Amino acid sequence: MTFFDEVQHKVQCTAFFSNMGKADLQSDNVILFSGLESLLLSELDFIWLPTSPTQDDPFYTKQTLPKALIEQRIKITRCVMDSVKNISCAPFQYDAHDFNIAAKNAISYAFRQYLSEKYFSLGDNWENIVNIYYQGYWPIGIYHNKVIII
Repeated sequence: MTFFDEVQHKVQCTAFFSNMGKADLQSDNVILFSGLESLLLSELDFIWLPTSPTQDDPFYTKQTLPKALIEQRIKITRCVMDSVKNISCAPFQYDAHDFNIAAKNAISYAFRQYLSEKYFSLGDNWENIVNIYYQGYWPIGIYHNKVIII
């Protein structure tokens, strides 16, 4: 099984966003919020993770992507979107704010960048974020060397 096949299989078997709001993730490199309300009301000045394909990667400079990698990135986006399409919107809403689409776009962005990160052997920034998604949380942003999650 190739790396891409493993990622695709794991995406299909993961209950994304299923642990949002649970305070049971123990890690030195995360800051955990119990929900959108506590995050939006905090004074923490963090950098939001990208939610649009046109946004710059906060970790790496733009790479020229070979055709095979572009095809894998398209396939993983479809796979991720299929996995999250029926998730309730409620956890992504606070007052008039609805982050449902942003959350789904952010997870797709993360997995695309994860494939590129591994292809070019750039490091483990996106791998760490993808692993948080695999655990059912929503990585929202970064603050210094920590990942902000709900």
